[in-house]
Amino acid sequence: MILHTVNKTGDCLLRCLSMASQDDAVLLIEDGVYAAIDNSANQFTWTSLPTGMSCYALVDDLAARGISDKMLAQISPVDWALFVSLTAEYDKVISWG
Repeated sequence: MILHTVNKTGDCLLRCLSMASQDDAVLLIEDGVYAAIDNSANQFTWTSLPTGMSCYALVDDLAARGISDKMLAQISPVDWALFVSLTAEYDKVISWG
């Protein structure tokens, strides 16, 4: 089980998602949270995920970019405490950026 942290959108996120598997999780941080916005381009990305994969976005980064209220339903908001818990829960952490 791997926690993938993604701090950019575009090719970076697509490479991450192509390598991620069913029991992995994706955590959007920094500018990566733009991929959590509810729009047609991002919905295509998130609807093609493997079953069982969890997706998260850091609430402080969403708030800093003014997009907290625009997040896709399938992405769960996390605070710093949960971020730390996730890093301990997963066997590995891979940073994409």
